[in-house]
Amino acid sequence: MKKLLPALLLLLGTTIACEQQPTATTGIATPVASEPDTTAAQTQEAETVRVMQAMFDAFNRHDLVAMQALYADSAIFISPEMQEPVIGAHHVKTIYGPLFEMAPNVKDVVLHYIHNGDEVAVEFVSTGTVENIGPNDPAEMKGKNFELKIFARLKVKDGKIVEDISYFDQLAFLQQLGMMN
Repeated sequence: MKKLLPALLLLLGTTIACEQQPTATTGIATPVASEPDTTAAQTQEAETVRVMQAMFDAFNRHDLVAMQALYADSAIFISPEMQEPVIGAHHVKTIYGPLFEMAPNVKDVVLHYIHNGDEVAVEFVSTGTVENIGPNDPAEMKGKNFELKIFARLKVKDGKIVEDISYFDQLAFLQQLGMMN
């Protein structure tokens, strides 16, 4: 064991020396490993959450102009009620305007969100009462309350939402409105 100890100390010393390199100006050994710079990632995540919260605030005020301003011109919308993806911030008015007119008290309550970089996943509940129906809507919809659980994923680039992908149980929504048994 006494013969093995010096060899182990020599090996340990060599290993430590290999993990350090001299600096160009001082010749003093400094560790090679450094802390990763997380400032940019943290800034992106904070911006993503800020944009998401601003979108829900504007939704709850029924402020279509403020909502549209949060979306990129090439934003992609995907949702169960759409037959295919819709592209363009100008669609905010055609997507949400009829909802605000149909249910003037519609509100979203965010239950939970999780973010990573430029994406945020949001679980929320949309509630309201159908007060106005169109000429092609069934009369039994009027006065119906709804509570719709929704999950959405938003992607944010340069302070604008570039993807808004939502999922909800469309059958449950239609049942609440009295349109399906």
